[in-house]
Amino acid sequence: MLTTLFLNFCVLATCSYLLSLTYRSWPTERSGLWYVLRLAALATIGILLMSFPAALAPGVIADLRAVPFVFALLRYGPVAAVGVALPMALYRLELGGPGALVSLISFGAMWLVGTAAWFWLRSRAQRSVPRPPQAPWGESLRQRLTSRVALRRGLATLFTLAPNGVALLLLPGGQGLFSRAYFPVLALGLFGSAILSSIVSGRIRHLQVMQRWQTQALLDPLTGIANRRQFDHDLLSLAPDDAVVLIDIDHFKRVNDTHGHAVGDLVLRDVAQTLYGQLRSHDQAYRIGGEEFAVILRGVTEEHGRGVAERLRRTVAGRPMAGEHITVSLGVSLVGESAAQDVLEQVDVALYRAKQRGRNRTCVWKAGQLTLLETARTLAGSG
Repeated sequence: MLTTLFLNFCVLATCSYLLSLTYRSWPTERSGLWYVLRLAALATIGILLMSFPAALAPGVIADLRAVPFVFALLRYGPVAAVGVALPMALYRLELGGPGALVSLISFGAMWLVGTAAWFWLRSRAQRSVPRPPQAPWGESLRQRLTSRVALRRGLATLFTLAPNGVALLLLPGGQGLFSRAYFPVLALGLFGSAILSSIVSGRIRHLQVMQRWQTQALLDPLTGIANRRQFDHDLLSLAPDDAVVLIDIDHFKRVNDTHGHAVGDLVLRDVAQTLYGQLRSHDQAYRIGGEEFAVILRGVTEEHGRGVAERLRRTVAGRPMAGEHITVSLGVSLVGESAAQDVLEQVDVALYRAKQRGRNRTCVWKAGQLTLLETARTLAGSG
């Protein structure tokens, strides 16, 4: 029996790795196609484990089917667990024998205990959310909290698995069956649950790190808004009714020369947050280099785009920053049928014209406004 249960455990470990591959992004899905597929995979693992059981008596088998069920129950809740248990229960009924009733009773008992454990874990998690820790104790605090969470999950798993197989005592000769199978199945179930949780948690931690790295790679570290790399990426998805705005801080070098780079950094952060705070949720602000910023406005007319740019200009001008009166010049270009590179050239010309006309103003590119020669000269002058 132990050899067969060990084979069952090996199948579980292999399936745990395959299950972890269904976690594809952070935050993990709690609805939608991949969530449903993940629950279906857990049910399939349970059915597969029942295909390699240890036979205790005619019609009575032992395996680790409880592990994926308990995993679903404690991680996703009692409703999800019912969806996982139902296919397994139907398959066990199809196999038949006196052990089918034992299986149904075990599922029901584990569901009741596990539901209570799930609510307990949730309540403890809500009470244990700490304020952001300060160095040098932050890392040790995080480790202590992690170990406490792991301990609580381990206890919840133990109590949820404990009713599994107790119903063997209801069968003729059940005491002997119980003494042979209960503790080996419980021990391997706990070990299997630890392996399953460890593999899935490792995958989730990997996704968290990747998400954090990707986010950091696309953010400007000084201002916290999107950077040039994100801007170049978003240019590829421009639609005809989008608009691009270039913003340049007027006389920024004077701020650095007069007050120092620390104050200049404060001005950059203030301008960035001012721009960000004036935009809709589906618009985006970027710092694309030095004192130059950009904004992509989604789904606007030329008039609306100019109006937004003017609002940005007035908001910056009306807000004292680092004791200085800061102004910005803006160029605006509606995408229309232009390619991304053409839009950049057009909006750059519009920005340069705003500076030529005295700064602290907005200029909008209009088709046919400048000849090709004038455009080339303007761009050459801006360099």
